[in-house]
Amino acid sequence: MMNRRIWIKQLMLAGGGILLLPACVNDEGAVSVPLKNISITSKQELLLADITETIIPKTNTPGAKELNLHHFVLKMFDDCYDATKQAGIVAGLKQFNDFAKDSAGDNFIALATNKKLQLLKTIAKDATVNADLKLFLTETRKLTIKGYSNSKYVLTKLRPYELVPGRFHGCVPVNKAV
Repeated sequence: MMNRRIWIKQLMLAGGGILLLPACVNDEGAVSVPLKNISITSKQELLLADITETIIPKTNTPGAKELNLHHFVLKMFDDCYDATKQAGIVAGLKQFNDFAKDSAGDNFIALATNKKLQLLKTIAKDATVNADLKLFLTETRKLTIKGYSNSKYVLTKLRPYELVPGRFHGCVPVNKAV
């Protein structure tokens, strides 16, 4: 005869194991931002983070990775684009590393900075590049710049907000009062 407490304990352990099983099987990993409409892997998220860092690199100011701009880009792709554009963007992201291997000979993340920049310029200017790849890069660049210029760091450290009326920044120097 089995004790009811032991039976409940074993049932709970088995249920917990069943719930954890999909997490153990999924080798792709989950993205760090919850997405409803698009589906990407953690490797693709790292690739997107590297692309945004190439667009806005770290100098004496924080770069795109440090400001987590790839999270902003992913949320904008997920929330603000229609289904056809989302499909094109995800297709472009999936094709990006293959294009990098064909053009530069290695994965995008493994390339040197100057080769990364050259690859991004090639995608932007070359008319023979796939439309999905071009759409992905164009929208990623646009959203990266928008996210950076609206980030907390930029709005508090680089361009601090001044309440109205603020200072007058005239374009003509005044030498004497009239």
